[in-house]
Amino acid sequence: MVIRQLYRLLFSFILGISVFSAAIAQDKSLSPTAPNTIVPNTIPTIHVGGYQFSPYVNLQQDGRYTGLTLDIINALNQIQQEVFFEFTVTSVEHRYKAYALGRFYMMIFENPAWGWQKIADQFIPLHMIDGEVFIALKAKAHNQNYFKNLTNKSVAFVKGYHYQFAHFETDADKLAKQFRPLFVSNNRASIESILRERADIAPVTHSYLQYYLKVNPQDRHLLLISDKWDQEYDNGILLSLRSSLDAKKLPHWVQLLIDNGKLAELAAQYGIKSSQ
Repeated sequence: MVIRQLYRLLFSFILGISVFSAAIAQDKSLSPTAPNTIVPNTIPTIHVGGYQFSPYVNLQQDGRYTGLTLDIINALNQIQQEVFFEFTVTSVEHRYKAYALGRFYMMIFENPAWGWQKIADQFIPLHMIDGEVFIALKAKAHNQNYFKNLTNKSVAFVKGYHYQFAHFETDADKLAKQFRPLFVSNNRASIESILRERADIAPVTHSYLQYYLKVNPQDRHLLLISDKWDQEYDNGILLSLRSSLDAKKLPHWVQLLIDNGKLAELAAQYGIKSSQ
């Protein structure tokens, strides 16, 4: 009888401790100072628009976006903690409307001549030199004279890209009146259109062409590359005046990345020269 009472007392004691511990645990879980509490990120997010433009923005097979634009976004996030820069996907054709609607207030590697002439926003130079060269099938072109005249030659255009030889025109109907255009979706498709003889000439971003030939060295001897560039550009960062970011801070952070050599290091990984 005594043993049974002792068991009951022990059971009641253990039960009481369990209830008390649970109450304390619940109280801790509600406490704002609890160790596992997720504190919301209170710093502003600056959305950075970007579209597939190799090697600046590349869409991988697993759906991830990579490239120099993403690398610079990461570098900007590492050099300061006042704002968080976040990549936002857009398309080459719809980026103007998306920018006007405020889907993002910043773009990296844009050029005032690429349809932004009427935008009175801030352009911040990155001092990275790139551009477009022409390519053709060596068996057909033979020498550099082939690039001097585009008459009666089919030309591969990446839809939405601005080329100097076409006076930066992107309208398909207008381009069809001046050239024999073949519209493709990206730089790789431009190169493939030449190799497969679907087009005679293609302007290709120089940095991407170097990357492509590094990965596909067997194609180098098949292509003739123009000595003269269609255009050489020093693209920069477009920042909207409507952004919550102080217009003086972004140039300062970019300059820090220039001064510490980070921008030049990132550019070199993609075969892009820094002018600083």
